[in-house]
This record gives sequence, C-alpha cells and structure tokens, in this order.
Amino acid sequence: MTPGAGRMADLNDYAIDPVRGFVPGDDPVNALPPYYRPWERTARDISALIMTGRLRDAIASLPVLTPAKLSSPGERERAMLLLTCLANAYVWGSETPARTLPAPVARPLDDLARQLDRPPIIAHASIVLNNWRRIDRTEPLSTSNIDTQVTFLGGVDEKWFYLATLGVELAGAPGLPLLVRTHDAVAGDDPDRLTKALVGVRKVLGRTVEALLDIERWCDPHVFYHRIRPFLTGWPEPGLIFEGVDRGPVVLAGGSAAQSSLIQSFDAGLGVRHDDEMTAAFLTGMRAYMPVPHRRFLADLETGPSVRDYVSNRRADRPGLVEAYNGAVDALARLRAQHIGITGRYIQRFERDGTAKGTGGSDYSGFLRRAREETVGHLLP
Repeated sequence: MTPGAGRMADLNDYAIDPVRGFVPGDDPVNALPPYYRPWERTARDISALIMTGRLRDAIASLPVLTPAKLSSPGERERAMLLLTCLANAYVWGSETPARTLPAPVARPLDDLARQLDRPPIIAHASIVLNNWRRIDRTEPLSTSNIDTQVTFLGGVDEKWFYLATLGVELAGAPGLPLLVRTHDAVAGDDPDRLTKALVGVRKVLGRTVEALLDIERWCDPHVFYHRIRPFLTGWPEPGLIFEGVDRGPVVLAGGSAAQSSLIQSFDAGLGVRHDDEMTAAFLTGMRAYMPVPHRRFLADLETGPSVRDYVSNRRADRPGLVEAYNGAVDALARLRAQHIGITGRYIQRFERDGTAKGTGGSDYSGFLRRAREETVGHLLP
C-alpha cells in the first residue's frame, strides 16, 4: 500500500479498548449461570483437588454440559478459561501426564474452541487477558486493584505472574492508538504527525519494559519454574486424545508470551519483520492462539503502508523522523533484551541439559535472541 491509501478501522472493530488495549474493555464475567455450576465448583477447587490426588476423578465424573447455553462473549471467555484450566490441570496435575482428556471437559472444550476459532488449550488470551477481577470496582483497572479468578496451585507467586503479565498489556495499551496514528500519518503523507507518534511509541515501550521487570516483585523464579510453569505446558507428540470427539490426538503449544498480540503489534506497526527460520514460523503459528479480532489488527498493520520504508525515503530531509523511528525500534529491542534476561533468571538457570523448550514449544533462548537481533537489524543508518 502506498501513502494516501485507505486507513485502518476503528480500534473497537478489532476488540481493542482505547485505554486497556487488548485487555477486555468490560471486566471479565466472574461466574457462569447455574447450569455450569459443576465447572465453576471444580475450577474453584483445582488446587485442593491436585494436592489430594482427586482431580482426575473429579473431572471424569462431571456431567457432559453443552456450551450452547452460554449467552454472551464474556460468558464464552469465562467458560474457555475454566475448561482450559481444567484440561491442563488434568493433563499435568499428576506425576504421569494424561494422554486422554475425559469427555466432560473434552467435548465442551472442543466445541467452544471451534466457536472462538482458537486451540483448545490454555493460552494467553484466557489465563491473562480474561483471568482477573477488580478488587474495588469503583477504582480503575491497575495491578494494584486486581486479583486472579482461577489458578492451578494458588499463592501470591502464581497470581502475580498472571497479573503482572496483564500489567505489561496495560502498560503497552497506549501504544496501540499510536501505531494506528503512524499508519494513518504515512497514508496521509504527514511526517510531522508520524514523528510525534513514533516518539510516543518509544515512551510507551519504555513503560512496558518497566512493567515487564515488575514480574519479579512478587513471583519467585524457583516457584515459577517448579510450580507454575508445568501447568502452562503444551501437549507434545503423540498428542492428547479428546474423548468423545471425532478427531485424532491433538498436539498444541502451551501458554507463551508470543501469544500476546502486544509485541507483535509493535513489530507490525514499526515494520520489523521476522524472516528467520527460527522466528517466522513460530510467531505466525502463535497468532492462531489470539482472539480473531486481534489477529485482524496485526494483519491490517502489516498490509498497510510501511512506516520503515516511508521514514527511510525521507531521511535526507527529515533527520528528526529517522531519529524518532530508531528510538522506537531501539526501545522494542530493549524490551526483547529484558525478556531474554527474565527467561535466564526464571528458566535457563534451572535447566541442566541445555535442550529444554519453552511452554510454547520453542527453543526459547535461541528464539528470543534471534528476534532481538532481527529487531536491531531494522534500525536505519
């Protein structure tokens, strides 16, 4: 697309809140209708059922309920949170991973996942974006005014890991309208507006880095690695059989930061491409785990006019524009550098064979380093 081409849709059309970003504009539903009480009751007791070795029997004995009685998007997201947590708890809640998911969870989860066009497993969209409640509903949403709705083993470390990750989303949220503004500025051939928006993007990314580092305030690395991370793991070969569902074993990635639309939005908006074999396929594959409207936002940013090409073409007469662009890209690279540091402190220090995969199924260390290198490679000379 060339300057002057069409502009992006309104943020609301992508299910993006102007303040909260990819975090739902309406607070998540915190309880389903009475028909779904068996799911609510079992999810509420997950930690106790895991601790006492009763979880698998409790799930297997549930009635097979239909998601057809869910009456709103909020209720469907609540059900997806409950069912994916029950599924991952069933698979990973005992010493030996389960290879078959019982019909009481398998059938409604498969149906609901098809409705939402997302994989039937725990993912960022459920465990982070839709797993919170405001403590005081008269006060704004912030990390000082939220609690989780569902956890596996519970405790402040697990709660804070999800909530602080939500804090990263909230910190980065103001950057989304700025990315649209950069898109529109290029389409309208407005270098002054573009410069201002890029300076804003750099500042937002700086605050996002601070939010990322805040994860360490209440989440201990040892607790994360040994007690939280296992329940976010995916289903490797030979896959998980969904009892009562007419399809073969399912192989899926687990929860991963790459399933957040936020960082991929900054990539798309700034024209940072990941073409390396190690990064391209994984990042593209993680989009399937995102809500459908968020995927459309990424696609529209990518197919719109190239911010990087526009800035490069104006470098002779607009050195301040180049400086603003490079400042935003450098801030994105610093965010990736800090992510590398966190994975080192939270995961890599506990690995012994050097071949471990992330919960999303990637060689996380190599992936993150290559993604950062590709980001730095987009700085303009």
